[in-house]
Amino acid sequence: MGGENTCAEGSECPMQLPPLGPDVVEEFTRTIYGRTPDGGKLSELALQSREEGVLDGAADRFRHRATVACPLGNLEFDTLLHLPSGVNAAPVVVILNFNGNDQTLSPVSGWDASSFPYQKIAQAGYAVLTADYREIEPDDPNPPSPGVRGLFPEETWGAVAAWAWGLSRLLDIAATVDRIDLTKTVALGHSRLGKAALWAGVLDERITVTASNESGCCGAALFRHPGGEDIEAITRRFPHWFVPSFAQYAGREDELPVDQHQLLASIAPRRVYVCSAEDDAWADPEGERLAVEAARPAFGPDGIGYHIRPGGHALLEEDWLKVLAF
Repeated sequence: MGGENTCAEGSECPMQLPPLGPDVVEEFTRTIYGRTPDGGKLSELALQSREEGVLDGAADRFRHRATVACPLGNLEFDTLLHLPSGVNAAPVVVILNFNGNDQTLSPVSGWDASSFPYQKIAQAGYAVLTADYREIEPDDPNPPSPGVRGLFPEETWGAVAAWAWGLSRLLDIAATVDRIDLTKTVALGHSRLGKAALWAGVLDERITVTASNESGCCGAALFRHPGGEDIEAITRRFPHWFVPSFAQYAGREDELPVDQHQLLASIAPRRVYVCSAEDDAWADPEGERLAVEAARPAFGPDGIGYHIRPGGHALLEEDWLKVLAF
C-alpha cells in the first residue's frame, strides 16, 4: 500500500503515525476487535410481509425473519428491505439500526425516525436492508441472553466485530434477492455501528463502498490525535466492544502498534467514505479528517472521500445523500 510514517503531504499532522502496509489486519484483530470466526450460514429466510409501491410509489417493502446456522445453535433476527420500484438491479446499502426496524419507519421524533430517508434513497435508485443491531449481539457487557458471540466456540471477539459479522450476514440475505446487484454494495454505519461498518469493510471483500458516520474512537478517528473520546473512556464504558486486552492501552495511545488510518487503508483498493460533524467533538472530526488524509496514498484518486457538515452526532439525510453520490 505504500505511504510514509506521517500524514499526507499538505495536511496539518503534528504526530508520527505507524506506516501504511499490507500486514496490519492481524494487528487490529489481536489488539482491538478480536477474531471474527468463519461460519454462520443463512439457513432460512421467511417472508413475513410484502408491500408494493410504498413511499409514494418509490419503493417496495419486505420484512423477513432470517435464521443463520452457527456451530452452537441458530441466530434469528428480523430484517426490513426497501427496494426501489421498477429497478431490476439496484445497488444495496446494508446498515444496522439502533432501535428496531419499525422505528426506522416511524414519523415520530427519534434518532432512527429522522435517519432513514427511505424515499430519497429509493428515488436515488438504492435498496436498503437493515436489522436491529441488538438482535445480532446485545450491547451489554453482561447480557441476559447471549448473541452471536455465544454461538461460536472458543472465539475472542468484541461486540463491534459481532456487529460487523451481522453486516456480512445482511449481504448474504441481499444475495438471495433477484432485484439487487451484489456487485454494488455499501456498508454504512453511524457511531458504534460506524466502527462495525469499517471492520466489516476490512473483512468482507463483497463490500464495494464502506461508509462510516461519526465513528470516532476505534472507528475513523486517529488514536494519536489529542481530541474526543480516548481508549480509557471507551473501554471503561464499553469493555464488551473489544478484546479485553485492549484496555491496557488506556493513556498509552502512542504505544499502540496500529492507528486508524491503517484501518481505512486496509479496505483499499475498494472505496471508503468518512462523514464527520462540526459539533461532534466526542467523535473527533479533525482526527477523522487526518486519518483520511493519512490513508489517501493507499487509494486511487477517487478511492476515499470525506465530508464534514454543521451540527452534531446524528445520521442525517445529508449524510446519506453524500454517501450515495460518492
